[in-house]
Amino acid sequence: MKRYYKNKNVDFDYKKPAAKFFLKHEKLREEFEDSIMQILNNDHPEQVNFKKLQGSLKGYSRIAIGSYRIIYQLINGEIVVVSVEYAGSRGDIYKRFQG
Repeated sequence: MKRYYKNKNVDFDYKKPAAKFFLKHEKLREEFEDSIMQILNNDHPEQVNFKKLQGSLKGYSRIAIGSYRIIYQLINGEIVVVSVEYAGSRGDIYKRFQG
């Protein structure tokens, strides 16, 4: 799925676990994509609950929406690619996703 950001396309690449999760949670997908666009466009990014992960998940970031967490990577270049690795409830997302 592509969106537009500062004269560039933003491509959301949903890995299988994330795609499966978002099939059941369409509103969360929309809110996640809107949050990413806020961060990229510097449009009040302080309103987005995101942080860079550490340890074995270094290089990944997460956005929290309610009790759900979405783990993703931003890959910059000609096109900005948001690789969405995993999405799930707060309690088990870090145990299931090993990077």
